[in-house]
Amino acid sequence: MHDMKLLASTDFALRTLMVLTNEPPGRPLNVEAMAYKLGGLSRNHLHKIVQELASLGLVHTIRGAGGGMTLAVAPKKIRVGTLIRQLEGDQPVVECFRNDGGCCTLAAGCQLRGFIRIARESFYRSLDAHTLADCFQGDIQLS
Repeated sequence: MHDMKLLASTDFALRTLMVLTNEPPGRPLNVEAMAYKLGGLSRNHLHKIVQELASLGLVHTIRGAGGGMTLAVAPKKIRVGTLIRQLEGDQPVVECFRNDGGCCTLAAGCQLRGFIRIARESFYRSLDAHTLADCFQGDIQLS
């Protein structure tokens, strides 16, 4: 999450959930239709995203003819900040956030890491004030 930029997979996961929120309840949307609605996203990339969302318990997947994906959780119960935390994992914002500590030579007296950690948590907390249901008003207009 460098410069408050989300991973492309997080962006598409959020869009996937928003599209599913706009679908009639209980009607599965297949991968081909979802890929089309997301502007031609590759099926392989979308499969990985759907698998991650399923592992988080956010979507149900149904195999076979007439199968696809549906939301497993009500949109008003999905907090945007929590969702992004789960999808982004522990992406290092700056060098010293890496698991191995990176190669920064200023680590001893540097306060920047603390400032960035506080800003990142503030970012997530502000997003936690919103749910997936808050992400749009009315029907999503797909171009």
